[in-house]
Amino acid sequence: MAKLAIEGGEKEVTLSPPNWPQVGEEEIEAVVAALRKSAEDWEYLCSARGGGPTAEFERTFAEFMGAEYGLCTCGGGPALHVAVMAAGVESGDEVIVSPYTWGQTVSCILQQNAIPVFADIDLRTYNLDPKSVEERISPYTKALVVVHIYGHPADMDALNAVAEKHGLLVIEDCAQATGAKYKGRRVGTLGHLGCFSIGDGKQIIGGEGGVLLTNDCDLFEEALMFGQHPLRQSWQVENEERKKWMDSLIYTYRIHPLAAVIAGVQLRYLDQWNAERRANYELLSEGLKDVPGIEPVYVAPDCEHVYHIYSPTFVPEEVEGISRDTYIEALQAEGVPIGHGYVRTPIHLRPRMQEKRWFFGRGYPWAAGRREIVYRPGDCPVAEHRCAETELTLGGGPRWRGDQSALVRQILNAFHKVAENLDVLRRRERDLR
Repeated sequence: MAKLAIEGGEKEVTLSPPNWPQVGEEEIEAVVAALRKSAEDWEYLCSARGGGPTAEFERTFAEFMGAEYGLCTCGGGPALHVAVMAAGVESGDEVIVSPYTWGQTVSCILQQNAIPVFADIDLRTYNLDPKSVEERISPYTKALVVVHIYGHPADMDALNAVAEKHGLLVIEDCAQATGAKYKGRRVGTLGHLGCFSIGDGKQIIGGEGGVLLTNDCDLFEEALMFGQHPLRQSWQVENEERKKWMDSLIYTYRIHPLAAVIAGVQLRYLDQWNAERRANYELLSEGLKDVPGIEPVYVAPDCEHVYHIYSPTFVPEEVEGISRDTYIEALQAEGVPIGHGYVRTPIHLRPRMQEKRWFFGRGYPWAAGRREIVYRPGDCPVAEHRCAETELTLGGGPRWRGDQSALVRQILNAFHKVAENLDVLRRRERDLR
């Protein structure tokens, strides 16, 4: 039996994945060409009018995803904020959202002076549980913000059915799921509005940037009114009633054209890169099936995961007497890229939610509500238990492009080595008490 690295033995994992984000010669040449064109066409340096490379990327991205309209923004968060505004969410309205996500899935609601109401998550996919969503609907609910967490699609048929039943709009947060599919369709085209990020660490990158998609012309024009320059509004907004609101009183959420150029090149390789990532993580999942203390990532039927993050589950009953901390520490000593998790604390239990203190001050947006909203421990038991007891992150996310099977085998060897030394970890656990 090999000696654990945490006990002074040799570590198992010596390989590293490639860096990400990454740009190649094709992207560099495209940017250089765009810069040269900027001497004659200012839309290669400014997207105020919405033409040039910005328009080209919007068109190709929308076509690729299967949507009618695309709108670039300066980030995934701004895309979400624009979507919430376009959906007609107003001050004091309620929007249902997951507590198990990155904060911007929630902050887009707060930015509209609206009130987040948290529904619990599915035990296996970590996405919104449709049953919990329906239980949270009130007369003041206006929309759902549905995150496809880690790159796994949410149960969109069930969520859309709940939304339709209650007359709610559905906004998809696809920041971690660019290219993921649900029943053969790409996420971001399944609700009323879909929002993407092309920032650092995503499936494709532009440096910074985001995209909003919709199949609804009215929603598209509303989005233009809130986040784009009047120059662009003047030629793209057709609704006469809407035109009277054209003004410079806007959020400046437009993308830099060079970010659109970079992302436009990378879009050509999105499916290939996602397939490579998927193959690597599926190899990892297969190898973890019989390892005590860990449950591999679940992929629901008819879903295509794109693995922005690989988040397996710690199973304490399989390694009785060993804490999650000790289990992680032993694997980290072997060189395994593993951590306690991504969310750590569900958003409804974080200080800003508990103390209702956001950037507006004076208790807003909650002070604008039509009923008191209180966020309590126990509101979302599945999310809370996962964060407190079982959440893990493992691997290199989007970095695992290409054939990383040698690295995956080293990681699996490390897991099996730890599994063979559970009694050593139990002793260490006892010594710490």
